[in-house]
Amino acid sequence: MKYPSLLFGLLFQVSITTAMYALSEESIKAAYLERFAMFIEWPNPIERYNVCVYNDDAFVTTLEKAYASRYFNNRPLNVLSLAAGASSQDLSACTILYYRGSKPAQNSAQLNKFQKNNVLVVSDDKDDAKKGGMISFYLEKNAYRFVINQRNLTNAKLNASYKLLNFATVIDTVGQ
Repeated sequence: MKYPSLLFGLLFQVSITTAMYALSEESIKAAYLERFAMFIEWPNPIERYNVCVYNDDAFVTTLEKAYASRYFNNRPLNVLSLAAGASSQDLSACTILYYRGSKPAQNSAQLNKFQKNNVLVVSDDKDDAKKGGMISFYLEKNAYRFVINQRNLTNAKLNASYKLLNFATVIDTVGQ
């Protein structure tokens, strides 16, 4: 029964690719973050999604506008800004952490805390999934692509739907 998966993939790619020409890069990234949340299963029920953005207040503003009056998986959401040196309490409030233009591998102690707190770590750098992130998405040949580090997801007790995995490059490496 490949037709539902094929249809999902076609809709996923077409909706993002066609939107790419009409929307800004930030809007496309906001849409991807929402799609990732739809296809990740957390070990505990999510009451509220907290989408944290590390060190990029301009993108926080974009997400706040994009997600105004919106829900992820029928759950309310907040967009939070995290500055370099954020406290452990701030970090543990995140459901999804988005590193933009920053390298999550620069602080392995933080990455370990994210895994222990079941935080989905997403980056816009192609190589970050190899270096400790969980999902990296990037623009290549006018299309957005993404890499999923299965081991890092498993270590954080997060489960990616096969629907998401079918359209990703899946790797299974230990964060360095």
